[in-house]
Amino acid sequence: MVQRDLYSSFLLYCIDLNTNKIDKNKCIHEFEKQYKNQNETIEYIQMNQIKVMNSGIRVN
Repeated sequence: MVQRDLYSSFLLYCIDLNTNKIDKNKCIHEFEKQYKNQNETIEYIQMNQIKVMNSGIRVN
């Protein structure tokens, strides 16, 4: 599961500027790093009780 807004920005990051299309190879190559960063960021937000409106991230 990925956070929708972060995934949207990831897809924009993977755009090939010459063709204006998503570079599938870049997405495949970069996805694990992006996914790890996302999970670390969500964990940080939850551990520090940071409320991020409309993110879908729950804090206690």
